[in-house]
Amino acid sequence: MAKQITRRLISVFATLFLSTILIFVLIRISPGDPVKMFLGSPADMPLINTSAYEERVSELRTELGLDQSFSVQYMNWLKRLVRFDMGTSLYTKQPVGQEIAQRIPATLMLSCCALLIQLFLGLVFGIISAVKAGKAPDGIIRFVCVFFASLPGFVLGLSLLSLFAVTYHVYEISNSAAISRLWLPAVTLGLIGAPQLTRMVRASMLSELGQPYVISALARGLRRSEVILGAFRNALIPIATMITHTFATLMGGSVIIESVFTWPGIGEYALTSVLRQDYPVIQAYAVVTVSIVIMINLLSDLLYALLDPQIYRKGAAISEKNSN
Repeated sequence: MAKQITRRLISVFATLFLSTILIFVLIRISPGDPVKMFLGSPADMPLINTSAYEERVSELRTELGLDQSFSVQYMNWLKRLVRFDMGTSLYTKQPVGQEIAQRIPATLMLSCCALLIQLFLGLVFGIISAVKAGKAPDGIIRFVCVFFASLPGFVLGLSLLSLFAVTYHVYEISNSAAISRLWLPAVTLGLIGAPQLTRMVRASMLSELGQPYVISALARGLRRSEVILGAFRNALIPIATMITHTFATLMGGSVIIESVFTWPGIGEYALTSVLRQDYPVIQAYAVVTVSIVIMINLLSDLLYALLDPQIYRKGAAISEKNSN
C-alpha cells in the first residue's frame, strides 16, 4: 500500500515537472511578441519616435527577463513557481496567483452545477435508453444525444443567451458571478456534456444487463427494479471514470462558455490573456489546469479503491511482480 502511494506521488510530481517544461516551451515558441503587443505596434502610432519605441521595447524585455536565454527564463520561472509565485500580469500589474485565486471559486461553482446537470441527464436518460433498448424511447434519446453532441458549445450558448436574455429578458447580461447568472451557463455546459455520459451509461448498463446473473435473477422472480439497481452498481466503475474526467474538463476547458456568458472564471481570464499574449497569466493558467487534472486523477484512483478494492489490490500485486 505504502509503495503504491509513493509510486503514485512520484508519478504525479514527474508529470507536473514535465508539463511545466512543455508549457514554457510551447508558449515561448508561439508567434507574436508580448512586449510589442503590450506597447502597441509602431504602424498604429505614426507619430511615435521609432528609436524611443525600440529603446522602450528593450527596457521592458530586460525588466521582464525576456532578453535572457530560454533555459535561464525557465529556471527563474520554476524557482518562483516552487514558491507559489506565478509572476505579475503585464496588463493589470497584479499578482497572477491572486487574480487566479479570485476567479477559481466562480469556475468551481459553474463546474459543479454543470456536472450535477450532466449527472442527472446522463444517468436518467442513459438508464432509460438501456432498459428500453431498441424501442422508441431509446431511439429518441439517441437522436437527441447525437444532436447536442454535434452542436458547437458557442452556438448553443449564444442561442440560449439570445433566447433568455434578449427575447424573454429572464437572464441578466453582466460580468458578475451572481447566483442568478449561474443557471444558464451551467445548463449550457450540462447539455453539451450530457450526451457522452448518456452513451457511457447506456453502454455500461447494456453490458451488465446481458450478464448471466441478471437473467438468473429475473428468472428467480426478483423485481425488475432491484435487478436494474444491482446492474447499475456493477456498471459504476467506467461511469465514475468518465465523471472524474468530465469534472477535470469542466474546470479547465469551459473557456468558450465562460466567454460567451462573460462569467468571471479562470477560463474567461485565460482567453483574454491569450489574446493579449500575457505570458505570466497563460503559464499560470496552464499549470493550474494541469494540477487540477492531476489531482482529480488521484481522487479517481481513490474512488476506484472505494468502489472496488479488488482493482487496487490487483494493481498492487502486478506492480510488485514487475518490480521483482
